[in-house]
Amino acid sequence: MSGRLARLAAASAVILIAVGLGFRFGSFLRDDEVDASSAWTRSLDPDPVWLEIPAPDVEFQTAGGDVVRLGDYEGQVVLLNFWGTWCPPCLVEIPHLIEVQKALAELGGTVAGPAVGSGSGEAVLRFGRERGINYPLWLSDYDTAVGQFGAAGYPFTLLIDREGIIRRKYLGPQTARTLLRDIGALIVLEPEPVPGA
Repeated sequence: MSGRLARLAAASAVILIAVGLGFRFGSFLRDDEVDASSAWTRSLDPDPVWLEIPAPDVEFQTAGGDVVRLGDYEGQVVLLNFWGTWCPPCLVEIPHLIEVQKALAELGGTVAGPAVGSGSGEAVLRFGRERGINYPLWLSDYDTAVGQFGAAGYPFTLLIDREGIIRRKYLGPQTARTLLRDIGALIVLEPEPVPGA
């Protein structure tokens, strides 16, 4: 299978998962309720505007105490979700991010969740375990979330492509269907890898 066909197949799989999740989560959180809260993007737009903003290579502490840089994830699609244990809309979004992580992990990508102002790493890990969070949890402060990434509220999520470019921004809780639809569209957009590069 050629690289283009493989990417189209992967994107189709993501979109099919997104459509299925739309029915599964339909009564939990409607797209119109979620997307109306977004200051930058309406993810259901038929022709989305893709951003081209290099993501800052910021260092984070993981909730487990290690150090990670955003640049360590170059080559992967990353959904960077700034959230807080104190933030009710963030808690509504968590089940959707869990579903997105299941699909994204199969594509060699990840959700990453820097918790803003949420206490110790141990407290964040405990919170994540209680809610079944299946993606990496990091620690962040307000200065990093706002100063480095422009968070205007929480949750604040960035879709970052494999080259470390921010392609979409989301303010407010999003649905799995919306996020997976955008991830699928992004995979189709990405250029074919050059053999031997």
